[in-house]
Amino acid sequence: MNYPFIFSPFKIGQYQLKNRLVALPVHTGYAHPDGRVSSFMIEFYSRLADSGVSMVVVANAATASDGVVSRFNLRADKEEFIPGLTRLAKAIKSKGAAACIQLNHAGRFAKTDQPLLPAPVSSSNLAFNISSLKKFMEFFPFEQRFGLTRYFLSKINTWRHSMNEHEKQRVIEDFKKSAVIAFKSGFDMIELHGANGYLLCQFLSPFTNKIKSEDSFQTRISFPLSVIRQVQQSLPENFPVGFRLILQEWVPDGIDLLESLAFASVLEKEKIAYLSASAGTYNSIFSQKTIKKMAKKAYLAENMAKLTNHVKIPTIISGRILTPAIGEKILKNRTAHLIGLGRSLRTDPRWIINGTQDKKIIPCINCNWCIKQVVLDQGFNCSQWPRLYRERTELEHKLLTRNYKSLWVVSSAWDMRAFKNSLALLIPDPGNTKTAISPTILFLKNSLKNDLDDSAQKNFIAWARNELDDLGFSDAPLNIVFKNSQDHEKTLVKEIDKNGYGLIFINSNSNQPWRARMLYKERGKVIALTGANKNYKKIIVPLDLSSASLLVLSFLRQTHMGKKDFDFNFVHVLMQKPGKAEQRWEELKKIAGVDINIPLDFIKSQNSAASALIEKIKKDDYGTVIMGKRGISGIKRWLMGSVSAGVSRSLTDQSLFLID
Repeated sequence: MNYPFIFSPFKIGQYQLKNRLVALPVHTGYAHPDGRVSSFMIEFYSRLADSGVSMVVVANAATASDGVVSRFNLRADKEEFIPGLTRLAKAIKSKGAAACIQLNHAGRFAKTDQPLLPAPVSSSNLAFNISSLKKFMEFFPFEQRFGLTRYFLSKINTWRHSMNEHEKQRVIEDFKKSAVIAFKSGFDMIELHGANGYLLCQFLSPFTNKIKSEDSFQTRISFPLSVIRQVQQSLPENFPVGFRLILQEWVPDGIDLLESLAFASVLEKEKIAYLSASAGTYNSIFSQKTIKKMAKKAYLAENMAKLTNHVKIPTIISGRILTPAIGEKILKNRTAHLIGLGRSLRTDPRWIINGTQDKKIIPCINCNWCIKQVVLDQGFNCSQWPRLYRERTELEHKLLTRNYKSLWVVSSAWDMRAFKNSLALLIPDPGNTKTAISPTILFLKNSLKNDLDDSAQKNFIAWARNELDDLGFSDAPLNIVFKNSQDHEKTLVKEIDKNGYGLIFINSNSNQPWRARMLYKERGKVIALTGANKNYKKIIVPLDLSSASLLVLSFLRQTHMGKKDFDFNFVHVLMQKPGKAEQRWEELKKIAGVDINIPLDFIKSQNSAASALIEKIKKDDYGTVIMGKRGISGIKRWLMGSVSAGVSRSLTDQSLFLID
């Protein structure tokens, strides 16, 4: 079927779009915790660009550290983010799509202890905020509601202070700086986020910005206009700056269509390049009334037609454009100039190909599971995606917080001898650029009892430098840290948290229980308790075939797998039919990206999994055990016991890597 309107070219500013389809900004939560672009984010947006759209809008790049909406929020507020943003823009443009980035400050919804907002929460809308929070919580499983409710109530409690003039000026400068960074990174356009109840929208809304003046509208739009003007002045002439415009807020005394149209006229005079429409905020989209509205196909079409007829600049419609036929009709009727594809394109990246070839499109069922995942800081995921891709996405998101920045903990002369005897186990594959980072050696000295003399320390440091140079780490400096400590456990935890180490090596010593306790002290880390077993290159890898096993496989792929003279044996204690376990093993290898030919040995046992593994380890003389924390809930772990804890208690001189 032909779609002449959809596939006709269109111009925004000086940029010629190949068709009328735009990948709308939908928050992914795929950035690293420090705001850097991740490789998975680049892959995700590359796939969107490759779908056939003419423009991709990268969602929600924060203009300041106090403007992020999630722990994994993309940031564009520092020069250090330019390399990643450049790779992202380049990846989008290499697929034939224009690259646009949306700049945003989350305002009162920001993940910070001191959020910025235009006005304190008032008693008149506090009840509605609480009511909308209750409706929001009903979307989450019962056990997750307590923590979320506590978090959001504490958030509401911080909505007591309006921004002062200094803070307003700082935010304006932040937007300006981020715009320059986006331009330097190679993006073709910039979009300012004025919807979803974020900061610019909060200034516009009478619900969140109650103004006692004769012309509250002019007062409310003054701050967003200052942001727009400063951003435009910071960019080359005619560089396209679009605006994400909320048409209706659906809250008491909130933005309505009349005010939205009035503001659209102002934006047109300010030479905004396009208007991308949206509706609803986090205060309204979870009410049953709003859910019914948003469940309808093209639910913004009526209001969108009024906007398009009201201004003479390009408009982009959003809101459940489920098929190309719907989009074609919208363009034909001049309801909008461009078709925005948000969650529908994420649900089915082949939306354009399937739709134009009369093949079945996988529909977005409006279940809001993707929003739940983002709110829980687990990254955008879709219930309609194939199961293996959902698991792959979960794995990639977990890896955002994992790194293999190594820390060697030395608190005695015995530690130095032990590390020398197991060097190959301590060093990731130097040929893997992702993990080729020289370690930090932490010397923990107790002034009351210590056998770490200066001469021994210097000799050990010299030995480590020579060995690392020989292994190909000559360009990476060896880091040395000295700490005087009466409580090694407390000092070590503080050092790990402060510097973000992801792979911590501690030598085992039954006379110092703090060493073994460290196995369970840190989340999202790899803790290795090294032993004196000389057979340490013979490694057993117990797998329960859960998501925890994916983290184990990913760790090995990036560190030790493939290293010379290392012998791996992957095992599973059989608790189900072999056929199901074998099928699951094949799936895990595909998801983790390891050699598909790796075999899995099955251990049949009438006893516990831990006892079966200990018997196997001792019988076959394994020197190293690498395993994950059991992938079951806290209640089940309490009832059934932790396999990793059972194994660790029974080891003698073996090394144990525990991956969380």
